[in-house]
Amino acid sequence: MDVWLLAAQLMLSCAATPPDPTAIAEGAAPVVMASATHLAPEAGLESECGQDIPLANSPIQVAPEPRLLAQRHVSSTTSPSASAPSMAAAVTQWPSQRRPSGLSRPVSGPQLYQFRVAALQGGELYTQADPQRYLNQWQGAIDPPTHDQWQVLLAEEAATMASRQGQRSLTILLGDSLALWLPLGDLPAPPLWLNQSISGETTANMLERLPYFAQTRPGAIHIMGGINDLKNGVSEAEVIDNLYQILTRLKRQHPQARLVVYSILPTRLRAVPSDRIQRVNQALATLATHQGATFVDLTPTFSDSQGQLRPELTTDGLHLSAQGYTLWREALASQGNSLNH
Repeated sequence: MDVWLLAAQLMLSCAATPPDPTAIAEGAAPVVMASATHLAPEAGLESECGQDIPLANSPIQVAPEPRLLAQRHVSSTTSPSASAPSMAAAVTQWPSQRRPSGLSRPVSGPQLYQFRVAALQGGELYTQADPQRYLNQWQGAIDPPTHDQWQVLLAEEAATMASRQGQRSLTILLGDSLALWLPLGDLPAPPLWLNQSISGETTANMLERLPYFAQTRPGAIHIMGGINDLKNGVSEAEVIDNLYQILTRLKRQHPQARLVVYSILPTRLRAVPSDRIQRVNQALATLATHQGATFVDLTPTFSDSQGQLRPELTTDGLHLSAQGYTLWREALASQGNSLNH
């Protein structure tokens, strides 16, 4: 580990102690209550539940065998993985009620998952597919997929992209639910997008999944992560260490790609004080520069005068509204050549 990173970790670990678990529960309560109707974040109401899985010093695990999707997606009531009970519990908080008919696109976790599965089985990636073509497959989806099923799906999509990319430009999006629900209409210029994001994930989870898309050839990789770590009491130093490892391994895995790192967005949750986010973002800006990555600070655009997420940009104090995603799209588009590298 670089000396500067060790120093940053020591500084962050001494700056503040992790929030009290009771405070976390109290701060998260409004999000859970807001999730009563079980819609997706941009529709206003899906909660995101991450968990602390400290893998910062663990070797990267091998991705699930890509061609297992057909066998594993069928039963969406599969028991949660014994190796990751917390994540499974988080994922299963996704919708469990039938959605109204007449939808033009998925608005719940089960619907989005089944749409992506159907598109893949139809020979397409969902970023290029028309949801209406697979309406019958996803419209009535109510059973929440497990974290393991999401992992298999993303590995399969990445393997498909690697085999079909050819000479076309590719951009990868790596993150948690904020990136997962980036509306397809907001994706900027490149011919191909690969969204490698899963709701509820921490930076440790993201680090573990890097091998999934190792065989692709992206020109740019956009990264946003860390809010679930902080929400669940992971130390600021550990968040920075995980992001350090993510950037280091991506540089080795995709030396041709431009890495674009986004600041952790502010929230309106008591469980995640603004000063914790600001400290991590300051260290992250230095880290990105040291690693030759581009750091995009979204804080001035997304924060109100109190340093919290502007109320019109969020649906529940954490997830983004349509207006919030419009601002992020503008930030993505502003990277210019990074999208066509």
